[in-house]
Amino acid sequence: MELGIYAHPWDLRALSAHGGLQRLSDLGFRDVALAVSYHAGRWLTPWQKDNKVRFLEDGTVHYRPRADYGRLAPLVSSEVRDGEPSPLEWLCENAPKHGLRARAWAVLTHNTRLGELHPDCCVQNAYGDAYTYSLCHGNAHVQRYAQAMVEDLRAHRGLHAIELEAIGSLGHRHSSHHDKNSFPTDAFVDVLMSACFCDSCVDAMATTKVESAPLGRDAIVALRAKVRELLDARFEEDCMVAVGKKANPQQIVERLRAEVGPAALAMLGARTLSLMKLLMPLQSQRAGDAILCAQTNHDSLRGNAALPFAIVGGVVQECAMTVYGEKASEVAPALPHLLAARGEGVVPPRTPAQQASLRLCFHPRTPQYQTDDDLRLVRDLCAQNGIGAVSIYHLGLLPWRTIERVARAFA
Repeated sequence: MELGIYAHPWDLRALSAHGGLQRLSDLGFRDVALAVSYHAGRWLTPWQKDNKVRFLEDGTVHYRPRADYGRLAPLVSSEVRDGEPSPLEWLCENAPKHGLRARAWAVLTHNTRLGELHPDCCVQNAYGDAYTYSLCHGNAHVQRYAQAMVEDLRAHRGLHAIELEAIGSLGHRHSSHHDKNSFPTDAFVDVLMSACFCDSCVDAMATTKVESAPLGRDAIVALRAKVRELLDARFEEDCMVAVGKKANPQQIVERLRAEVGPAALAMLGARTLSLMKLLMPLQSQRAGDAILCAQTNHDSLRGNAALPFAIVGGVVQECAMTVYGEKASEVAPALPHLLAARGEGVVPPRTPAQQASLRLCFHPRTPQYQTDDDLRLVRDLCAQNGIGAVSIYHLGLLPWRTIERVARAFA
């Protein structure tokens, strides 16, 4: 089983005092995924000598952009210094010397800096509020931005893979800075609050067929009004209503059909088509050496507009699923979402050569992973289901003792 680990530029710099890349190789790691496009955050880095608490630069890139990004121009981080290789250039050059493969880990639609500069490119809910932390994947400017980023990353010689995170727009469940509310929302409310009615999504929904005919703009006006009506009713009563059990995606879809009507299916269908419209041009760039990996969360309705793995598995060479918040015992119920990437039941059936390889990404933090048995459970689940690669989140966040425990368990 291949073992990988995520890292930021300052993690690799601090690693030089702890054996450098060779230490990761000696522990059994084979991939290092470097953040090349990332968002703001406050991180506690337990083993690093300086900057125990680090505040991340918001919406920057750790490489030198050269492609044409259009309106959404990336901001180069302070880690890219004049007269020195960029962090990605450094990793691509040095990783192979230690038996490691370099991966570019790129966050696409989660970019508050760009969202605040271009709110018209963001997800807009039924009330017209722009989620500035979430660029809308259906927007043509966002799609151009993604294509330019992949073009720039592919130009790095020695790069093994490009792992795309936040390909789909982030919804209401993905919290912003100091997120606050007075009552918890359930999955149904999250879906309604995540529905995007920006101009690009309205255009996509208008041409989506419902009962053999395009939905049309009048129906979208009614759809938006219905979404607001349902939300207003919940906001009136939610202080008196207990949040129910977690619903699975199929239950949510059935409830949308019952309470919103057939137009809700057009809303979901347009979102999927927009995702594929973003991904397909990236597939055309597969002539480069680096493979393309699509990463998403297993929960397709809360938080992210997650990718339909059954479809995407035929587009990219690798599919990765994150289970960052789950305990080891909760990994098994999530696996069918990733296994769908094999395309079982897809017509025509995919040959083995057409199937994407599978990768599980998990965060072995406490208290979810307190014992080695927890780690071995995840290892065994991957082995039993033919998942050939596991990525650990995250070199800078985990104590060295945890990193070594994971390496022993998966070796």
